[in-house]
Amino acid sequence: MGHVTESIYSSANVIIPLADVQHIEPQPQSGGLIVVTKHTRWDNESGGWANNIFVGVDESSAFKRAWCRYRHELEFDTLADISV
Repeated sequence: MGHVTESIYSSANVIIPLADVQHIEPQPQSGGLIVVTKHTRWDNESGGWANNIFVGVDESSAFKRAWCRYRHELEFDTLADISV
């Protein structure tokens, strides 16, 4: 496995351990993101995620960059070379 530069995303509003992130879901109506972690569960009654983390529109780009950089650094050794 690769070496990661930063494993925690921290801002004025949220602190998110990047290793816990399962996936992110854009929220077009607000422009923000729903971050689904290993602690998040699906709630059948509401038809949505319970215990998710909301990242607002003002920091959604920064979070996506941080998460993509983390995943790239972590998985770099296992990525296939598709340049052929």
